[in-house]
Order: sequence, then C-alpha cells, then structure tokens
Amino acid sequence: MKIKLLIDSNKENIIPKLFEWAETFDWQLDEDGEKTMEPYNEIFTLAQRLEKGNCNEDDLKNILFHIEQINYNEIKIRL
Repeated sequence: MKIKLLIDSNKENIIPKLFEWAETFDWQLDEDGEKTMEPYNEIFTLAQRLEKGNCNEDDLKNILFHIEQINYNEIKIRL
C-alpha cells in the first residue's frame, strides 16, 4: 500500500496522536542544556500539515517514523 493512502486512511487517528507526541518534546534541552523548541515545532507543524492535507513525500516518511516511535512500547496507532 502506498504511504499516502495508508496515512490518509488513518488520518483521524494519527493527527491527535502526533499533537500529543509533540507535547512530549515541550521544554526539551539541547546538547548544551539550553531549552529548545525545535523538536516540538517540527512535530507540531508536521501534524498541522497532515491536518491541512499539505504533506509532501518526505513529510509522509517522517510521519511513519514518528508513528514507529509512538508505538515503541505499545501499539497506539494501527495502520
């Protein structure tokens, strides 16, 4: 199954989980111990693009990567 079709057919479940996943990166620290919002912003804007239907091929691959991370200990998103 193509990535786009797989993600689009499960969009309703993926979008809220991506927004929740982004929240886990709020107040993340970088290598120097400084607060960074980069991981949070990256995932949050990725979820927004999916919500608006503005994802390119790289975004879709990135979404699959994050789904694998979200599902690490338990399956939260079934594709």
